[in-house]
Amino acid sequence: MSEVYPHKPVLLQEVLQAFSDRARGWIVDGTLGLGGHSEALLEQQPAMHVLGLEWDGLALERARQRLSRFGKRFVSEQASYANVQTVLAQKGIRSVDGLLLDLGLSSLQLDDPARGFSFNADGPLDMRMSATLPHSAWDFIVQNDEFALARIFKEFGEERFSRRAAGALKTALREGTLKNEARSVAAVLRQAIPSHPGLIDAATRSFQALRIAVNGELENIKKALALLPDVLSTGGRAVIIAFHSLEDRLVKRAFQQAARGCICPPRIPQCMCGKQPWGKIVTRKPLRASEQEIESNPRARSAMLRVIERL
Repeated sequence: MSEVYPHKPVLLQEVLQAFSDRARGWIVDGTLGLGGHSEALLEQQPAMHVLGLEWDGLALERARQRLSRFGKRFVSEQASYANVQTVLAQKGIRSVDGLLLDLGLSSLQLDDPARGFSFNADGPLDMRMSATLPHSAWDFIVQNDEFALARIFKEFGEERFSRRAAGALKTALREGTLKNEARSVAAVLRQAIPSHPGLIDAATRSFQALRIAVNGELENIKKALALLPDVLSTGGRAVIIAFHSLEDRLVKRAFQQAARGCICPPRIPQCMCGKQPWGKIVTRKPLRASEQEIESNPRARSAMLRVIERL
C-alpha cells in the first residue's frame, strides 16, 4: 500500500471484509479523504471500480495522486456524498454494488491549523470541509445570538452546559477578549464548562456542534441514507462508519426502518402504508476497533461500523 501520504483508515479490515465478495462492479467511496479505504479496496479486488467523492479540494487532489496507479478503475468527483445520486447519473452509472461512508475527519483536516478543526490549533476557527460553504464556525459564533448558539451546542453537541458555553462566548466577544482562533475559543469554553480529570476536553462537544452546524453534517447523512435504496443494486451493501452518537443513531434507525418496511403505528392491527422492507441488516451491533488498532490509531477509538444489504 502506498506510503506517499501517512494515513491510517479506520476499521480497514472490517471494511474489506464487508466488501470481500464484490469481485467487480462499482463501489462509491463517498468520503474519499486521502484515499486509504479506496486504495485497499482496489488492491483487494482487481476487477473492481471505485468512484470517490470528496468535498475537500486539497484532500481530493492528494487522493487522486495516490490512486492514479489504478488508471480507469478509479474515478473521482469533488462533491458531497449527499449528492451521490446526481453524480452517478452524470457518470452514467445506474446503481452500485457498494457505498462506503467514513464520517470522520481526515488526518489532513485535523492536522492543519488553518482549518480550525482542532481546539489546540493556533489557526482561525474555520471548520469548513469545503471552501464552497459560505460560513465558518467563527461566523456562527458572531452571527448567532446567545440562544441560537446554545441551541446549536445542545442539539449537535449534546452539551449539558450549552447556555453557559454560549453565554461565555458572547460575553467574551462583546468584551473583545475572544479572538478568531480555535485555541482562544477553546479556552473560553474550558472556563465556562465544568471538567473532570480523565474525561474528554471540556471544549470537545461544543467544537463538534459547531462543525456539524457549519457543514450541515446531519442533514447530509439523512439525505444519503434516504438515497440508499435507489443507488444500491440488488445485493449491494452500504458500509457506514460513525464517530459519535448523533451520527450512529441516524444510521441505526434508518437501517432498522429499511429492514422493517412498514411505518404504521404499532396500534394499527394491519399495515396501511404498504411500505416493504428493502434492506437486510448485516451487523446487528456496530463493529468497533480492536485494542490493537486503537493503540496504533487512537482516532479509531470512537468508530462504529454498520452494514446493510439491499434486498
